[in-house]
Amino acid sequence: MGISLCMIVKNEQDWVTGAVESVRSIVDEVIIVDTGSTDATPSQVEALGVRLLRYQWSGSFADARNVSLAAARQPWILVLDADERIASRDLGLITSAVKSGAADGFHLIQRNYVRRSQLLGWTPNGNEYEEGSQYDGYVDNPLIRLFRNAPEIRFHGVVHEIVDPNRLPPTFKFASVAVVLHHYGKVRDDERVEAKQRFYLELGLKKIQEDSGNAKAFLDLGIQYQELGLHAEACEHFERNFGMSERPIALLYWAISEKHLRHYEKAAGLLNRARELGLDSLHVHLELGNIHLAQNDWQSALAEYARCLALEPANPVAAFNYGLVLRKTGNTEGAVNFYKRALSVDPKFREPTMELAILYLQAGRPDDALSVLGHVTNIDGYVLSLIGAAYLEKDDLDEAQKHLERALRKDRSLKDARLNLAQVHSRRGDHARAARYVQSVSVQ
Repeated sequence: MGISLCMIVKNEQDWVTGAVESVRSIVDEVIIVDTGSTDATPSQVEALGVRLLRYQWSGSFADARNVSLAAARQPWILVLDADERIASRDLGLITSAVKSGAADGFHLIQRNYVRRSQLLGWTPNGNEYEEGSQYDGYVDNPLIRLFRNAPEIRFHGVVHEIVDPNRLPPTFKFASVAVVLHHYGKVRDDERVEAKQRFYLELGLKKIQEDSGNAKAFLDLGIQYQELGLHAEACEHFERNFGMSERPIALLYWAISEKHLRHYEKAAGLLNRARELGLDSLHVHLELGNIHLAQNDWQSALAEYARCLALEPANPVAAFNYGLVLRKTGNTEGAVNFYKRALSVDPKFREPTMELAILYLQAGRPDDALSVLGHVTNIDGYVLSLIGAAYLEKDDLDEAQKHLERALRKDRSLKDARLNLAQVHSRRGDHARAARYVQSVSVQ
């Protein structure tokens, strides 16, 4: 039972070879459709000795994918993106599924590695796969990516395209196989990720224009607006989706955007409606806690975060938020413990790192503050300002000045950095220069 690997690409010169080679040992042919690369992707594909088809982009990912499916000659089709990989240990599961004849297609697990643990559905990485070992967490999404080569099985949707069993005759049967598609699309450079989000937004608008009765299209577009911080637009599309589908997940997404707009009562009402409809999940309680936190209702916030930790003890966001409420209510020791708990799950979680460093500085523990800040990957002006403050606490004036001046070069608005530089120059006896830094704070 042969397998065709089908893929669409555009400007993937750094990724396409790795995707193909990850499954080369189990596929009998490789078909790659290039939708308009301007880099070395076509030559990379040709060097692989596989079939390369040129395709004039039509504005639809589904159309491009279906071109690759139509060219496949083998009885089974495996679909990958260029920035996906399959671990060698999972390849046998694919061949076994194909040989079993148990279904006409199989859901695989697309594991989307992400940098932020605050995302809906985030799971801490247990490092069971080398392919994802450098990332702290991911969001899983089951997708039909392995199926019989049948003309009825095709992708639908100009963006977020899928093989949808609901569009097929009931004689087609689908099952699941525990194969992970390691997807790196959300951990590539920030500029590319944002450009892709805006491109998906454009295609999502086109999708709704062409198929205004597609409830999922409104949900997908709402999520795209939400990821771009356009929350008023997101709310509108989540409301449309819920009106069409009555699925409580839309209420959760909708509530998140209403919260960002500071419509707290409306957000809470949406979350409670979601619970009434059966969505009584960690993320519902987490958002209820966030609303109470924003309204300074500490006890209600603690109760919701406690429910979250009872449901998922390893959730770093719930642990951090619990610690944040403890700090706001004066329990510094408890806050430190929960910040550490959050960082034990997600060591790159920025917010508890910053909070912990500040508490260490306030407690006169600059070495502990520097140790925590040493784990920060995005060194911006604020981080440099805290590092400078720690060195000032240690009376290392040279290091303090170096980091505080670097902080101001990155962000001129940092008042604490200016005040700490005033301290540096005052301790050195340069009181005139110290006074100028103090004065610069008052005129900002």
